[in-house]
Amino acid sequence: MNTIAKHLVIGYGSESGNARALAQQLAANPALKAFSPEVLTLDEISPGMLQGDDPLLIISASFGDGEPPGNAEAFLALLQATPSLSSLRYAIFGLGDTSYPHFCGFTKQVDALLQERGATALVNRVDADSNYRQFFEKWTPVVEKVLHGDLEAGRALQLQVKAYGAGEAFEAPLLERRQLNTSDPAAWHIRLDTTGSGMLWRAGDTVYVMAENDPQLLGALAKYYGSFEAPALLRHKELRQISKGVLRDLAKLTGNEKLKELQKFKNRKALEEYLYHADILDILKDFASPESVPLPELAKLLSACLVRAYSIASHGEAGHLDLCMREVSYEHNGRPHKGTATRWLLSHEGPFRIYCRANPGFHLAGSADTPLILVGTGTGIAPLIGLLREMQAQGIRRETVLIFGEKHRSEDFLYEDELKALQQEGVLGTLITAFSRDGAEKYYVQNAIADHAGTLLPLLDRGAHVYLCGNKAHLEQAVSGAVNTLMEGSSELAADDTGWKLLQRQGRLHLELY
Repeated sequence: MNTIAKHLVIGYGSESGNARALAQQLAANPALKAFSPEVLTLDEISPGMLQGDDPLLIISASFGDGEPPGNAEAFLALLQATPSLSSLRYAIFGLGDTSYPHFCGFTKQVDALLQERGATALVNRVDADSNYRQFFEKWTPVVEKVLHGDLEAGRALQLQVKAYGAGEAFEAPLLERRQLNTSDPAAWHIRLDTTGSGMLWRAGDTVYVMAENDPQLLGALAKYYGSFEAPALLRHKELRQISKGVLRDLAKLTGNEKLKELQKFKNRKALEEYLYHADILDILKDFASPESVPLPELAKLLSACLVRAYSIASHGEAGHLDLCMREVSYEHNGRPHKGTATRWLLSHEGPFRIYCRANPGFHLAGSADTPLILVGTGTGIAPLIGLLREMQAQGIRRETVLIFGEKHRSEDFLYEDELKALQQEGVLGTLITAFSRDGAEKYYVQNAIADHAGTLLPLLDRGAHVYLCGNKAHLEQAVSGAVNTLMEGSSELAADDTGWKLLQRQGRLHLELY
């Protein structure tokens, strides 16, 4: 094949430096050396460059809500002022954040302006989110092929993340639902089909579930108010996680002194304990009446139903998305209470409305030879098994230790068979368990850390990254104490330093606590 140009311009628009780094990486690609690539900010591109034969590769972020980065504002003005660009050939790689309404807004605007002015796209525009490196690794070889004459490769490439969110969620069919333990409360594995969604995520990222309220709770509220209108008025309202702001408004409406007293600073722990178990019906029965808080007034006070967040337990190339969740179901005030999302996911056959958001702080970090220490309790295994599955899929082999804590080995060893298979395959090196109720004395992950100092300390001395996931109530304090004791003699510690602080300062600590 013949090359389509002798020279190449790579223009970038960058705020944080990511687009600039990608532009420099692309220019350093040996396959593009023959094109003598020139790297410029977009604002450094002259009008003459837009009228010549040199292809223009644009790598740019969007600033704020779809605006140009600071070093691309003049470029946008130049395009708007140029009536014809019929000789220009280009390709665009856009970096954005799907949590913004105008995702990749700037690069979409540039693409539209170029097409309106007759320019030719060599490669279909890329809309990448914060997991942009996966797209960049797919885009780069296609750019190489196109520049060497394979124009069909550019037309065939489709790399555009769809900006799902609360306003437009993906409806994911249910593929699998199975209980992972035999004890109470139940832990569940949920697998959702994401085929064709265009969603991009990595292990460690977060999925948001848009659940529907419990019909039994809506029926009980209808009975409380003696109104058949209650389910329709409250169907899309938050009925379980009641905010302190709603409590303040209810206290004003009712004038209830007990409710006012409960909200005082000195009673904050009692308030947290109360709200942990209570839903809106409990609060109404305890502190109000249908007369003091009329149904239409309640509907105004309550927020829209909140989305529920879960750590993703699978990698992004699998074609499905896995959750590992604990069922919330208990008796309180003489009636059953169920978690909004867990009830929805366990009783409904789908599809389920979901969207993903990046959580870069829990992605695989370090180099290929960096050891990993993964610590998880209960359903906190979710993002950790996601990391292991990602390593398995990508053929990554690191020195990896997993410390898993639960109550009973015979009842609560979540993903036991898969973890042992990963160990046999060499993805997981050492599997350490801490089943707190199996022995005469309770045994937790912090005890396991102390007992396996000979395994863990050499890894920490070699720069191991530590990933911790589980309930935030006591886990970080307990594990940090064990790590501090383990690293007391480290030569890297300053006079008043601790091992935990050192890991934080060096970016080697990754926390996902809930």
